[in-house]
Amino acid sequence: MKKFLLLIATFPFLIACDNIDEKDRYIQVENRPLERKVLLEEFTGQNCVNCPDAHAVIEKLEEQFGENLVVVSIHAGSFGISSEMGGLMQEEGNIYADHWRINAYPCGVIDRNSGVLNFDQWSTVIRKDGLYPANMEMDLNAELSEDGTKINITTDLVSDGAVKGALQLWVVENGIEGYQRDGDIRRYDYIHNNVFRACVNGEWGEEIDMVNGDTEHFYNSIEVVSGQEEEINDWNVNNLYIVGFVYNDSGVVVVNKCKIE
Repeated sequence: MKKFLLLIATFPFLIACDNIDEKDRYIQVENRPLERKVLLEEFTGQNCVNCPDAHAVIEKLEEQFGENLVVVSIHAGSFGISSEMGGLMQEEGNIYADHWRINAYPCGVIDRNSGVLNFDQWSTVIRKDGLYPANMEMDLNAELSEDGTKINITTDLVSDGAVKGALQLWVVENGIEGYQRDGDIRRYDYIHNNVFRACVNGEWGEEIDMVNGDTEHFYNSIEVVSGQEEEINDWNVNNLYIVGFVYNDSGVVVVNKCKIE
């Protein structure tokens, strides 16, 4: 069976960019397929010197879990650079970071029920959360308008049980070239992936209340961001995708993502 590399932390969770000695980062464990998609909300920043280590872990996790892992990298906190300053941090990023009481970077929250985790813990929790199928199905589709100015999104939900919570839709982008502190190096050609760009239907989504066998259809749209003063703030529609998930106080019920056609 395929093997993957898993980070192991040897330092305590400090109020700073967490650093892990390179020789202690990896062990080999067996790959196992997941029964459901799992959401990882990574909290990161362009001035976080150790965040590239977490990005490398995400690449390995994406190789291991494939489409069953949905990652959104949220730039936030004192290590983030705001969009007004030519960075990737959006206002919502700090709202989410404050909600989870993030005080150390890099870190992550898995399926909104894990608490805040250092990146050496992600693989174990992802595998655990993915053991059982979701009790809801989500069909997610997104299309670019003919004039290229708007993204139209349709979401279809089918519930296998009673679910009361919220549907959240986000715009996420891969392949953004920009600045990143990487250890002692200041890189200006760093490729940022899974970057949170915008909320489609509000900071906390829209309420849903379904019982077993219910079906719900949602239609949403969002304007494509272009022509900004800072080029990094423009969206490349070829690299955009939509992440949708239903969550409640117990965590994420179902998550999915789709490219924009």
